[in-house]
Amino acid sequence: MQNTHLRTYVKKHPDNKMAWYLLGKEYLGEGQEAKANYCFQQAGEVYEAFERSKAPADIWVDYQEKLVEMAEQKEKKHRVRKMWLTLLMLLVLAGLPPADAPGFNRDAADALASALESTDEATENGSGNSGGDSTPVTDSNVFTAGAFGRGDQGEAALAAAWSGSGSNVQTSAVLGMQVAGNWSLWKRNMPVKYIVQTNHSGKLTAQSYDSKQCNCKPPEVSPKIKRLAQAWTAKQESAAALSSAIITYKKQKGTWPKSVAQLAQPFPNNILGETAPGMTQMFPTLLAMHQQEGTGKGGNTTVGTTGVNSDLPSGKNAAFMDTLGGQPFLEDRLEIIVDKSEHKLALVSGNTIIRNYEVGLGGDRTPEGSFVISDKVVNPNGRSNGEFGSRGMQLSDTNYAIHGTNEPNSIGLDESLGCVRMSTEDVEELFALAPQGTPVRIGKDLLPETTLVPEAKDRYRNTLVPKQNNPNKTYHWLN
Repeated sequence: MQNTHLRTYVKKHPDNKMAWYLLGKEYLGEGQEAKANYCFQQAGEVYEAFERSKAPADIWVDYQEKLVEMAEQKEKKHRVRKMWLTLLMLLVLAGLPPADAPGFNRDAADALASALESTDEATENGSGNSGGDSTPVTDSNVFTAGAFGRGDQGEAALAAAWSGSGSNVQTSAVLGMQVAGNWSLWKRNMPVKYIVQTNHSGKLTAQSYDSKQCNCKPPEVSPKIKRLAQAWTAKQESAAALSSAIITYKKQKGTWPKSVAQLAQPFPNNILGETAPGMTQMFPTLLAMHQQEGTGKGGNTTVGTTGVNSDLPSGKNAAFMDTLGGQPFLEDRLEIIVDKSEHKLALVSGNTIIRNYEVGLGGDRTPEGSFVISDKVVNPNGRSNGEFGSRGMQLSDTNYAIHGTNEPNSIGLDESLGCVRMSTEDVEELFALAPQGTPVRIGKDLLPETTLVPEAKDRYRNTLVPKQNNPNKTYHWLN
């Protein structure tokens, strides 16, 4: 029987509550309820957490081969045990078969297993009891996001949420991004997929809010969590714009900026087109991260999404206390991609599409290749309703630009002389989000056909930097 291996395993590792739980599930499947109940008692809070996740009962049949492999490990058993326990936990919570798990994050897995073990130790030693702990307990809500749809079902984000749970009363919400090919789709109203919570006694629970994944009827997400989640997504967009602006300033000036104000000057020093609430508070954290970790190939930062950088100045990470790991979620420098095949322009961070607009192009007259945003100009014709609209972003000092248009019916068609035409609402939002110096890549078959634009009330709208027009130049872009 399969449980022969697990009995041997728990004898050698009596403190492993996960193993007790798995052994109990096998006894229960054989109808030996008394033995199963004993194992569940030994499993303690692991039993409670997994039963609350409402995983389908027949999922354990698929795990037997993996359980045997786990039990037979002799050498390297500590490392292998932690990885398999983590994988099993994630598979149960996500409701997936264990055949494979593409994109599985091993660092997050180790952190999750460690968190499970530390929780067990705290319970066994009697700590974590709200009645006996004099440490003040504060409520907190933190957020992260994961791509759901590639087969991994966002298990890396779920692992991070579980491992990031501390002794405080904490709600870690995992928001779900849809996928399109290799892209993750960022939205202002992403649904809550999971909530991982710790209570006053330090116990962890996980609730799935996806009925297909948990095979259950999940409860409603609270209005407060929904409201905080939308505010969190807006904040991450502001952080991405500010972080990219810091990189541009360093490239242009050779020194680091000292404040947000240095990034938001009148033309031509208008690296930022708009400033958002909270940028002043985020600036020291983002600046310190770039200074300490530098920039990688293409200017992308190498900031991690899990684990707070302990070297940051004291108190500076408070700006991202609502983000799992204490650092911005959209970590890669912003980039603009124009797909001539789909007539789409996307603002991306790494493999995450933040916006995907429909645009007008010039067919073969629109050049392919790599550019950067050089001039950023408000009312490039001297008025908002000119042929270039209310905003223009010149590409590498050429006669090509991304700009608005007074011919909105040309959006989606090849009617320009080579420039990229956008609707007024879209170009004004892109102008606000994409700093000067943002890389631009133009080609074919680069983006999904799905348009990704918020509702009018959720557009990125903040404080426009003054004097961004250029009265000293008449632009002759190839519109």
